[in-house]
Amino acid sequence: MQPTDKTIWKRTAYLFTGHLLNDGFGSFLAPLLPLLIQRLDLSLAMAGVLGTARILINTLLQPNLGHLVDRVQRPWLVVLGPLLSVIAMSFIGRANTFLALFLIMLVAGLGTAFFHPAAAALVAAGNHKRRGLLMSFFSSGGTLGGAIAPIIIIAYTHAFGLRATPWLLVPGLAILLAFALPLPRVLPNAVRRSPEPFRLGSLPGRFFVLWLAIVTRAVTATAFSSFLAVIVTQRGASPLVGAAAITAFILPGAIGSFFAGNLSDRFGRRAVLFVSLLFAAPFFVFFLHGPANLMLPMIALAGLFALSSTPVGIVAAQECLPGRAGLVSGLVMGFAWGIGGLTLIPIGWLSDLYGLIPVMTCVSLVPFVGAGLMLLYKET
Repeated sequence: MQPTDKTIWKRTAYLFTGHLLNDGFGSFLAPLLPLLIQRLDLSLAMAGVLGTARILINTLLQPNLGHLVDRVQRPWLVVLGPLLSVIAMSFIGRANTFLALFLIMLVAGLGTAFFHPAAAALVAAGNHKRRGLLMSFFSSGGTLGGAIAPIIIIAYTHAFGLRATPWLLVPGLAILLAFALPLPRVLPNAVRRSPEPFRLGSLPGRFFVLWLAIVTRAVTATAFSSFLAVIVTQRGASPLVGAAAITAFILPGAIGSFFAGNLSDRFGRRAVLFVSLLFAAPFFVFFLHGPANLMLPMIALAGLFALSSTPVGIVAAQECLPGRAGLVSGLVMGFAWGIGGLTLIPIGWLSDLYGLIPVMTCVSLVPFVGAGLMLLYKET
């Protein structure tokens, strides 16, 4: 029996909550980075390694887990993933060494790798006619979590201190139970499939063009979300303003994703992706070199264009390979963003040598390359 629209939307709402929880806890590192750099005497290169650690394990596992999900649904992964993220990131304030922080990032990355392909495949199940809007709703959960987490964690640690972060386990596990317990009632019937083994050569050429464009956006968005608080504090602002800058960057992306998904259903994925990449770069540059009193508005506009089309890229990739939603989501949500995460190490190293602002100015221009690639993308 085909699931009703009500069931599909209810399932997506539960997954929205899981996405908010997983990515919210996973976003604690960036706003705390100025404090951790000072406390543990970290270089910007070491800070880049920490940002890469979580993304790297996520990158290595997501495509394979996505292929596994395509063979038979494994909904328990959407609960296990946030559980690992919540447990790991709750102890970030107790880490007294670089190695301890590194291990925390690895476990959190494992949780993200479990959650994303399984959840994206469940959102795609049912072939809803408004797939762009549906994926936008799910994706905005993660973006919203990443937007509100910086303010929450900075306010919390300001009030109770860094060493009090393990108490965040209590609300984290409560939210986990709130979406995990009713989720089984709206899951689709498990269907075992036997898709052909994944071969890189089986991917259509237009998928590679799309994937490379997504990578360019991932490089810039990951770099700014990771070093944003450091940039703001280097310009004389407090850690709280640094956290507010991260929120200002990510929150418009969460709101804009609803419009981007709806527009892509009407006008096509290619047009929305091209416009978003084209307009993101100038606002990144204005943020870095404009007046200090315009920092927050400029980074908000940059986030609107850089992040709002994330679900559009996922749906476009799924349309390139019908029936392989888990694998495609792993390649786009995991591997592409993982490549962006890997660039944090050279970005941090170069910033130690030449300064953070000059290096990030070069990073700001990368989305122009993605916009050019979208001109080559052939949309069916």
